[in-house]
Amino acid sequence: MAMTSFLALTLSTIFVVITLLHLLSPTSCLSHKQSQDTIQGLLVEDKTRLGSTPPSCHNKCNNCHPCMAVQVPTMPSHNQVKPRLTRATTMDNYFDSSSPSSPSVGNRYSNYKPLGWKCRCGGHFYNP
Repeated sequence: MAMTSFLALTLSTIFVVITLLHLLSPTSCLSHKQSQDTIQGLLVEDKTRLGSTPPSCHNKCNNCHPCMAVQVPTMPSHNQVKPRLTRATTMDNYFDSSSPSSPSVGNRYSNYKPLGWKCRCGGHFYNP
């Protein structure tokens, strides 16, 4: 009787172990084309990500640690030279959805806040 229960317990344990190994093992039933499509999808996703990658801040913070890359708002340049009116800018103005009499003309990107990368350590910022 004890031998029968021991055998049943051993067989059920072996069955559970084999089932778990089968479920957790990598499957070879997926075709090579599907895995290639997945890799290509990841590459396309990586290329379509907006923004820039952080710079390396190694040795940029005057021996302060930890020196980490952070995004900070850039200061607008008020002394910027205005570009000449070209045909491309004229066409952009022509296809602009706002009317010339609208107060929002020239203010189309007023909520745009450009960000730049700096290296930060403690309360100090350093150029990367």
